[in-house]
Formats: sequence, C-alpha cells, structure tokens
Amino acid sequence: MLARALGERIAEWPWAPWLTPLAGFALALLAGWVLSVAVARVCRHYGLLDKPRGRHGHEIAAPRLGGVAIFLAFALAAALFYHPNSLYEAHIVAGLFAASALTVTIMAVDDIRGLPPGVRLLAQTVAALLVMFPAAQGMIIEIIHNPLGQGANAIIPLPLWVAIPFTWFWIVGMMNTINWVDGVDGLAGGVVAIASVVMAAVSWMLGQTSVAALCAILAGASAGFLLLNWRPGRLFMGDSGAMFLGLALATLAGIGGAKLATMMLLLGVPILDAARVIIRRVGRGESPARADRSHLHYRLLASGFSARQVALLFYAVTAAFGAVTILAAYLQAHAWQWSAVLRITPWLRLAVTEAPTALGLALIPTLTAAIWLLLARRRARHAAAPTQPLPPAPGPRDRELSASGSGSHPRA
Repeated sequence: MLARALGERIAEWPWAPWLTPLAGFALALLAGWVLSVAVARVCRHYGLLDKPRGRHGHEIAAPRLGGVAIFLAFALAAALFYHPNSLYEAHIVAGLFAASALTVTIMAVDDIRGLPPGVRLLAQTVAALLVMFPAAQGMIIEIIHNPLGQGANAIIPLPLWVAIPFTWFWIVGMMNTINWVDGVDGLAGGVVAIASVVMAAVSWMLGQTSVAALCAILAGASAGFLLLNWRPGRLFMGDSGAMFLGLALATLAGIGGAKLATMMLLLGVPILDAARVIIRRVGRGESPARADRSHLHYRLLASGFSARQVALLFYAVTAAFGAVTILAAYLQAHAWQWSAVLRITPWLRLAVTEAPTALGLALIPTLTAAIWLLLARRRARHAAAPTQPLPPAPGPRDRELSASGSGSHPRA
C-alpha cells in the first residue's frame, strides 16, 4: 500500500511522464543487481549450481536461478512506477504478473530438478492463457499490421478461431525463442535489455507512457542481472529467467506501440534461427524440444568466435534493427507530415512511413544468410588448413626430467 501511494504521488508530478520510465529503469537496475547477488549467494550456500556439461558453454559451476532475481526486480519497480492507462491494460498486466509468477516458480523447479518437456509446455500454455483471458478480458491478437498495405489494406483482421491459437503461438514461441538464445554468457540478458529499451522508446513516441515505463523497468531488471552474467557468468538466468523475459516481451509487444512487426525486427535473427532449428529437427524425425548445439550462437562458437564476440554481434544486430524501429515509430508518430508514397513496382506501392519497417523485415533474412555464409567460409578455411604434426613422444630422458620436476610445464 505504501509503495502504491508513493507511486501515485510521483505520477502527479509535472515531470512524471519522462521521469517515470527513467526512475523505473534505475530502480529495476539496482534491484536486479542486488537481488542477483543475493540469489547467487543463496544458491551457492545450498549447492544449487549448474555444472559444465554437455552442450552448455560455461566453464565454471554457477547458480542458475537468476530468473527469480529478474522477476522480483521487475515486480518491485513496477509496483512503484507503473500505472495503467486503461482498465483493459490493467487486466492484461495483472494477467502478465500472474503468468510470470507461475512461470518463474515452475521453471525454477525445472532449473533445479528438471521437468519433462510436456510439463514445460503445459506451464507455458497456462501462462499464455492467463495473459489472454484475465477477468475474461485480455490480450488476443485480432489484427496484424501489413507494412506493405495502405488504408484498409494495411490491416489484416483475424477471426477469433484464428486469433486465439495465433496469440498462444506468439506467446509460447517468444518464451522458447529467448530460452534458446540463452546459450552464451550475457547473450539473452543483453539482447532483452536492448530490445526493451527500444520498445520503451517506441511506446513513448506513440504516446503510450505506461507501457513505456514497463518496458524500461524490464530493461533495467535485465541489465541489473547482466552485471553478474557477463562472461565469465557468475549467475545464469536459467529457464525461469528466459521464459519470463520471453513472456514479458510478447505481452508488452501486444499491448504497446511496439507491435509484432517491431519484435520481428528486434529479434528477427533469433526467431529465424529458432524456426530453422525446429524445421531441421522435425525433418530428422526428432522432437523440437530436443536440446543440441545447432543454434546459431553455438555454431559461431564452434567456428572460432569467442563468447564475448558472439554476444556483441547479437547486441549490434539488435541495436541496428532497434534504430530502424525507432525511425519507423518516429515516421508513424508524424504520419500527418508524410504523405509520399514509394512506387516500387506498378502493382506495389509503399508509404514512406512504412518504408523502414518493410526494409528492415527484408534485411533480416539477408543478414541471417550472410552470417551463415561467413560460418561456411570459416569452416571451409579450417578444413583446408594443413594439419599440424603431433609432437614426438617423450623419450626416457624426458620422462626422467618430468618426473623429477626439472622439466617445464605448459601454461594452462
């Protein structure tokens, strides 16, 4: 009650519209860092560590419940600085918090003990339904924006029997996309932080200040956790964190100015990679939930890139498409000033306000193909390189020196 009263008093300040997102980001950043340190200490005290094994790329054992810290930081800052603009928005955000609490709890159990894929999918479905039907009024994607259309053709309505499964697919798909991105230290947390900042800017430019505050808070919570997750990671977000972040991004994109096209721009490369992996696994007769090292970030690591280079590459791609997204939002916010239409072909015309979005969506598969081409060339170069001959086996004298301690030891 005290936090709510303080938040309402802050909202009455004349500079609150721009102060609220910044203050929310700062508090979430501080809370995310403090709570991450606390969670890491508790996990180490009870031995809840994720040891290096299998497909995991980390080298040291580290706690894997960072998602708990991210969610608590997000909830704390939102309790102070978020105020819904409408009853409809309030219902959806209430559903988001209920779904997030459920997701973090169940996935934390999965991080500690492991759960079957069916149980995980059921938990994701329940979380999606909580967002879609809170108080019988929630987020259902009934309209898809077409950047290549104009006027009535720019809106594609979806019948309810299509909108409901499509919304479920969008939410569950985003949860799994972020979860699959979380394979390198700092990767998922940094990508989500950048995407959330862009979503906050877009929502602010389109006049949705309450959603902008939530996006800024999500960015702060992710950045606070990232302080402990940057390589070498001292804390992992685990499935609890990745699923929560994917759920939050999917929901905020649905209710805010950052629509589905925005998320496709910001996370286009990870989304395409997730689709490629699913198609590849199904084509081989394997389960889509089967874990392996076929994701793009794992391939980059295998080709010789360092973990930091992989993370920075994804950061750069997300930030670049984020700039395109902000430009598109600016043009849309000032659409009354831009009436020019680009005539691409005799049958295809594109409004200037939609040009950045359309161009960005077209560049995503091109960029993804370029990255895979780079990987193919690096593999070919490594395959063509002459193999180094093995050093000769140590002789008797060498063994004596080694055994007596007189020989030199290689550096680790």
